[in-house]
Amino acid sequence: MSYVSPVYIDEFKIYDIYHNDMNELIIITPYLPNSYTITLLLGEDTKTFNLHRCPHNHTDIYTLNIEYMTNIKIMIGNCIIDTIVNKYPSFQGEIIFSTICKDEDDFIIPWIQYHVRLGISRFIIYDNSLKRTLATLLEDYINKGIVLLISWPYEYISSISGISGQTTQQNHSIYAFRNSKYIGLFDIDEYVNTLGVLDIHYFFEQLIRREKIDVNSISSFRLLNKYFYNPLDLPVHNSEFLRIFNCDTIKTSGCYKHFVIPKNVITFSVHMVTSGKESYNVNDTYIYFNHYIYLNKTDRGRNQTSLMDDTILLNLGDSK
Repeated sequence: MSYVSPVYIDEFKIYDIYHNDMNELIIITPYLPNSYTITLLLGEDTKTFNLHRCPHNHTDIYTLNIEYMTNIKIMIGNCIIDTIVNKYPSFQGEIIFSTICKDEDDFIIPWIQYHVRLGISRFIIYDNSLKRTLATLLEDYINKGIVLLISWPYEYISSISGISGQTTQQNHSIYAFRNSKYIGLFDIDEYVNTLGVLDIHYFFEQLIRREKIDVNSISSFRLLNKYFYNPLDLPVHNSEFLRIFNCDTIKTSGCYKHFVIPKNVITFSVHMVTSGKESYNVNDTYIYFNHYIYLNKTDRGRNQTSLMDDTILLNLGDSK
């Protein structure tokens, strides 16, 4: 199967209905000012979903502990809906990536190849593109089980719920793959820089041991951002941009990205865990991410800078 299609119910802006690997029935919607009460109908019995609303008002997540059923009947207001229920693979104990992709065909394969080299085993890619060419472009990765491609044709930015196209994607993955070890929530122009440690599993094992981190008490590992620029407008295709080293200093606040521990997160919004356990700030001497903000953009990332950072070469197997 090239695409996984979400269970979409337009009348109530339901983006998907699925059962996860923690025996929960999940309904994902963008934020709506007047939230619904959603009830599961079970013959003479009824069960009401719990609502988790992101404090940033981008995403609503409805959850209910119950055994998996392929078809269900739900009530929203006075409306009764018969619907199927999606079931996604369980990537228990794996470190995976999740991203939303909007017309970035030229850059998605280098992004996957780079992070496969670091030990990322699965990529959950939500296709928000207009071209709808990702199924063909990523066919080999899909067939090998490396990429799970989910159709996500929803508004990227809504007048009501803001950047809910991305936040619904993030929370969808956090609840769908609840038993995965970590989920990296990064964009196609963001490259995790482990400064030469080529095994992400080993990296986190060493970090946890060195810093004595209790992973049961945190929701995520929070990484700092370093912007990279292309002031001379050099070629960027086929990973050529990874050898453009013009950069800024590490951004010490804001624009973070995360490896989340999904079972410890309740809601997430773009750059932060908005409800759940505390995030752990990882020192940039260990890891950060290179943010090539000019990729697929003509209106940014041409800053003139004399700062250079070529440490990404360590992760490419090149000597500095």
